[in-house]
Amino acid sequence: MMHISVNLLYPGLTTVSFDRIITYMPYYYVLARKGSECHRHYVQLDPESADVLHDVLVGRYDLVQVCEVPRISVEPELVIAPAP
Repeated sequence: MMHISVNLLYPGLTTVSFDRIITYMPYYYVLARKGSECHRHYVQLDPESADVLHDVLVGRYDLVQVCEVPRISVEPELVIAPAP
């Protein structure tokens, strides 16, 4: 099985294997927009990694939002699953 690490794209992010995800790790809503290009996703991260993700995206997009959201508001079809 091939494993591609998010750390290569976003240095400083902390990732863990899927079987080690802790249920209390918060979800974050991620919005990144540049011109007509718009990305919306939810991802489970620790707070420090969410800060790093925000800082990286700010350098690449015109509008960026990375904010913690309650689990009940997460849209399952927009969740980015952690790497295996």
